[in-house]
Amino acid sequence: MRNLIALLAATTLAGCVNMAPKHERPALPTAPAYPAEFAGDVTLGQRATDVSWQDFFADPQLEVLIAQATERNRDLAVAIAQIEEARGLYRIQDADRLPTVGASADAARTRGPSLTGAGTDTTNRYSVGVGVTSFELDFWGRVKNLSEAARSQYLATEQAERAFRLALVRDVASTYFASRGAEEQIELADATVASRKEGVRIAKRRLDAGVTSALDYRQSETLLTQAETQLASLKLGKAQADNFLAVLTGGPVAGPLPAPLPLVAQGQSPTLTAGLPSDLLVARPDVVAAEERLRAARANVGAARAAFFPSISLTGNLGFASGSLDNLFSNDGFGWSFGPSISLPIFDFGRNKGNLTVAEAR
Repeated sequence: MRNLIALLAATTLAGCVNMAPKHERPALPTAPAYPAEFAGDVTLGQRATDVSWQDFFADPQLEVLIAQATERNRDLAVAIAQIEEARGLYRIQDADRLPTVGASADAARTRGPSLTGAGTDTTNRYSVGVGVTSFELDFWGRVKNLSEAARSQYLATEQAERAFRLALVRDVASTYFASRGAEEQIELADATVASRKEGVRIAKRRLDAGVTSALDYRQSETLLTQAETQLASLKLGKAQADNFLAVLTGGPVAGPLPAPLPLVAQGQSPTLTAGLPSDLLVARPDVVAAEERLRAARANVGAARAAFFPSISLTGNLGFASGSLDNLFSNDGFGWSFGPSISLPIFDFGRNKGNLTVAEAR
């Protein structure tokens, strides 16, 4: 019992020392407030973090495209998979902060020379037990800092996925409106080409009748060529926008799309709270991800510093052993063992120093 109490006390004391640099948020490169002429009421409207993309867009066709992009975009799928990977790595690293308890059972039958020197003997040995193998007492905070680094990397990955999702919605919407705008411009360009063709026809008849000069006719042809060139450029731009939209949405849309709203009927976005400049900056997921990566880097520095100090581990087990299976769980067969081990780096040829240099540089 005293040994168990000593183990619990050592576990409680472990991790009291933290060698990681203290995390301090860097000064934000923003003004403390908006200029008076732009300030207005900073409390009016909703916060941007409380508004979803469905509240911004009223076009049913655009909503279908954005929904498909968030489900089928390959890069977003990779970002989501990276979250799962980071979550798993954090669980693995965090598990090192607690002892791993395992159970074992053995049975052996041996035959060898008799202890009396006459003939041979056959012996049986059975054992069962539970034990803790090499549980590190985290006096210097190495294991804790590695766990904190893994946690911060996991949180950074979550925010990076959120930032990518927002960027994906933005790209789908901007590409969609570029395609829709090109459609309307193509309609106008088609009408312009038709008008220029009619102008060329009239100019040709006037030239044949001797009413106008060849210069006027050539000018009308030039205007037609310019209109046709602009039309071809608009069609190319729309094709490029449509192709990029297909890439963003992960392929063609399954099933017919709903009818789009005219561009003039898209409506207005919800009113958002201006807030303070610093509040807007720290609400950005890419900024939050960067801060979490900074936390992870500081924790890795603490782990690298702790590697210069002795590592103390505990190993213990208890169980039953007997030469007869019938008497395996008798009082005479009970036993236990407990012992610490210490590992002190002496000559590592600069490995720990190199790890610390890398951690501080990051």
